[in-house]
Amino acid sequence: VECHVWKVNFNMGWPTDAAFKKEMRETERTQVDFNGDPLGDWLCPSHPANRQLEIDAMLEVVRKYDVDGVHFDYIRYPHREACFCPGCRRRFEQSIGQAITTWPQDVRRDEGLAEKWDAFRQEQITAIVRQVAEQARRLRPGVKISAAVFRNWPVDRFGIGQDWKLWCDKGYLDFVCPMDYTSSNALFESVIARQLDWAGKVPCYPGIGLSTWPDPTDVARVIEQITLTRKAHTGGFVIFNYGPAEAREVLPRLGMGITRKR
Repeated sequence: VECHVWKVNFNMGWPTDAAFKKEMRETERTQVDFNGDPLGDWLCPSHPANRQLEIDAMLEVVRKYDVDGVHFDYIRYPHREACFCPGCRRRFEQSIGQAITTWPQDVRRDEGLAEKWDAFRQEQITAIVRQVAEQARRLRPGVKISAAVFRNWPVDRFGIGQDWKLWCDKGYLDFVCPMDYTSSNALFESVIARQLDWAGKVPCYPGIGLSTWPDPTDVARVIEQITLTRKAHTGGFVIFNYGPAEAREVLPRLGMGITRKR
């Protein structure tokens, strides 16, 4: 058994201290959407203090505990409409050496600016993955870096800034876990084939979304999807998530057959 510590990045919608949330909002460290409305539960990835906060949290785990790996989750923007806060504007203008006359409309209607904006958003996320991977491996050689990612890389790298194919190509990840959360076996099988190509030499362990299904104790379908991962030679899979029902009703049954160690 290995221990890989799961880290929720940027998203303060989980049980986050109310005083901390208030401080983040008041110091302009949270996201703003295209229309100027606050996204107060999300830290802005381009803010230097937020970036360092995420990096330090993951490195603290590696430094203090004998873990086998650290796992990124929510390492992304919430959607394409974020983030357009004043800080993002300043940092984007600085990165391209150009002032934006009409913010944020110009980064949508000007094709050249739109391409630079997409690249800027992707780099805010990638920079954190890169720095954690490089520094964690120096601190603890052999530690594994992984991430839960959206399943449709060609679209999602623009929508949520999550360029996980690049992370695999550059060797930042030791394995990647696409969140293939569907009860459709046909869809599950089709996305795995594409994801293996995108991951390249990096192991790709598809996520089986048991807890998101209409019946979160559907052992038969879990077995079917595990079988599909083996048919595709993924080398592994992930089941989301480990809760009381899964622990009590699903995993023991899997252990009697398909996941039983011979």
